[in-house]
Amino acid sequence: MMEVAITHTKKDDLCSELMDGFVMLDLARGWLKQGNTVVALELLKSALESPDADLNQELRARVLKETGRARMMQSEWDSSEQYYLEAQRIYLDLENLKGASECARNCANMYFQRGRYQESANLCEKALKWASAINDHELRATILNTLAAIKSATGDLKEAIKTFKLCLADFQSAGNHIREGYVLLNIGLTQTELGEHAEAVRSLNQALAVALDEKDQSLVEICYQNIAKCYLAQNDTILAKSVIDTARKILPGLNSKALETELNLIDCRIMHAMGNIENAEGLAFQTYQMALENNMTALQADILKEHGLIYKDKGQFDLAIAKLDASANLYKQLGIDNGFKQAVEALEYLKRRAYA
Repeated sequence: MMEVAITHTKKDDLCSELMDGFVMLDLARGWLKQGNTVVALELLKSALESPDADLNQELRARVLKETGRARMMQSEWDSSEQYYLEAQRIYLDLENLKGASECARNCANMYFQRGRYQESANLCEKALKWASAINDHELRATILNTLAAIKSATGDLKEAIKTFKLCLADFQSAGNHIREGYVLLNIGLTQTELGEHAEAVRSLNQALAVALDEKDQSLVEICYQNIAKCYLAQNDTILAKSVIDTARKILPGLNSKALETELNLIDCRIMHAMGNIENAEGLAFQTYQMALENNMTALQADILKEHGLIYKDKGQFDLAIAKLDASANLYKQLGIDNGFKQAVEALEYLKRRAYA
């Protein structure tokens, strides 16, 4: 009888836990971390309908916010926004500015993903005001990061760098070292877009130092690639080659096919710049096959463009035109405007020379 009583108690405890709104919220967050929104939404629905959510408005707001996040992960934008707005309203009633700010920031991120930049910026400003009122550096930094991304996406690159630097200062104050590295990377990439290659190299080297310190291989890879590109843009082929060689040594047995292909493309550009045309052509062909096999469409466009420029320098204009035309079409399909513009300009120049 004792064993039966104990078993019954355990079952009662389990049933009680499954009716507990706080427990269901925690379980839902666990499923969301795994990317399983279906199970998470069922748990959140149960949590929202639980007696706990009726009695505790803080819990209700947290459940609504997580539901908004789950809906956003499913690209259910309108539904997601409604949950965030309701959660934000409750947080403001409770004078919880952190919760309200997080809701506004998440909605801003949602608008950013949809390309609605002005609405996203307006929400960021609102979220920033609440985060500043409670002096939450970590939260402020995440909002400033979105604001900087908006400025970058709308072509205001100088202002984007200023905002990224404010974001960097907040992450430093919060002691979030790894996020500092990624913001430094964004600063470097934006400086590269502006053609400020010397400044970009400094920012990227700072990001690389963080990446090596934090042992973040993904960030290490991206930094090495872009430092090499900066040196190449400055026609410093020796330093560019040195960076690529170092990258290959420090990242042995490259697990990333994308990285291996990217490094090959940079190597190809270096060979081309140094006048080693024959080897550059062979590597371009090999790299294109790698990109094709691994479905790296954007890299295919880049390689086709480089291959076309190699044929141009060899005086094989018909082949150059064919490669550049294929590159331009691929860029157009992918919506990569800068690559498309460069390919078309090279194509028009070649056609004038070939058919003059």
